[in-house]
Amino acid sequence: MRRCAVLLHPDADYAGRLADFWNQRKSLGLPVYAFSALEAFRAFRARADVELLLFSEHFADEMQGLLGQSMAILLSEDGFVGERCQNALPVPAVFSYRPADALARRVMQLYATARPGDLSPVQRGDCEILGIYSPVHRCGKTTLALSLGLARAAQGKTLLLSLEDYAGVYAQIAPDAAESLSELLFAHSSGRYSWAVLQSRLSAFGALDLLPPVRCAEDLSLLPPEEFAALLQRIARESGYRSMVLDFGAFGRRALELLELCDRIFMPVLSDPLSVLKLNSFREYLRQSGRAQLLEKTETLELPPETEKAQDYACALLPAYESGPLYELAAALH
Repeated sequence: MRRCAVLLHPDADYAGRLADFWNQRKSLGLPVYAFSALEAFRAFRARADVELLLFSEHFADEMQGLLGQSMAILLSEDGFVGERCQNALPVPAVFSYRPADALARRVMQLYATARPGDLSPVQRGDCEILGIYSPVHRCGKTTLALSLGLARAAQGKTLLLSLEDYAGVYAQIAPDAAESLSELLFAHSSGRYSWAVLQSRLSAFGALDLLPPVRCAEDLSLLPPEEFAALLQRIARESGYRSMVLDFGAFGRRALELLELCDRIFMPVLSDPLSVLKLNSFREYLRQSGRAQLLEKTETLELPPETEKAQDYACALLPAYESGPLYELAAALH
C-alpha cells in the first residue's frame, strides 16, 4: 500500500469531513483515512504505510507503540495551550478546531521542518502555465487572474501565483503576511524548497489555491531570472496541478524570461491612445530583442467594464469573481 495519512479522532463526523476536504484539495499530498475507533486504526496500521498520523489528545495515552516511523502530530482541543502543550508523547501539537486550510498549512509547516524534502507530490503530470501580463497599467490584470484561476479550478487543481510588488486585493484574501511568495523564494535560495514547503504557504480562494505576493517588493530580487524560472518549472512539474496562473502584475521587463515559460499569455489592454502607444512600444521591443515568438502565444483582451462590481472586487468577495461577464470571458479562454 502506498504511503498515506491518518486522522484519528473520536468525532467521526469531524474526522470524516476533514479527511474528505483534504482529499478533495489534496492538501497533504497523501490520501487521508479517517478513524474514530482505536481498534479500527490499529488493524489498518498493521498493513499500511502511515507517513502522517494526526491523532486527537483523546487517544494520547493509548498511542504508545502505534506511532512507528510515522510523522505524528497531536490534535489539541485546547486553543490556549495548542501548539505549546507539553504532551506525554514527544510529538508536536496543533489546535484542531481551526479552518481546514489553515490546519493543513500548519501540518505541512511541521512536516517540512521535521522531514525536509521527504514528502513527494501526490501526482505528477503536465501542467499548463498561463500568464496574465500587460505593459498597460490599471487594465484589470489581477481581476482577470483571479477569475481565470477560479474558472480553471472548476476544471481541475489550480494554483495562482502572484508576482505583484504589493499585495492589494490579495491582502484581503490572505491577510496573514507570513504566508507569501517571500518564504518560498527564501526556501529555494537556501536549498530548502520542497512540495511540503509550498503547501504550507498556500491560501484558498474558493477552489483555487493561492500563493500571495511577497511581503516586501525587494524580495522579488532574491532570485535571478533563471533561478526564478527554475522554481516555477519545478512547481509545475512536481506539484500535481493541472493549471498554474501567473499574475505578473507590474513585474515589468523582468517578466520576459518568465513569460517564455507560459503556454499561453493573456494580455488585458485599454483602447485609449496612450495605452495603444505603450502596447505598440512593447510589441516593437519584443521584436527587437528576439522575443517575437511571445507575440504568437499572446492574446490581447479588452475586459468588459464592470464598474458596479469594483467595491466587491476590492473586498475579495468570491461571488463577484465567480460570476458575470468577466468570469464568462475567463472561462472561455483556451
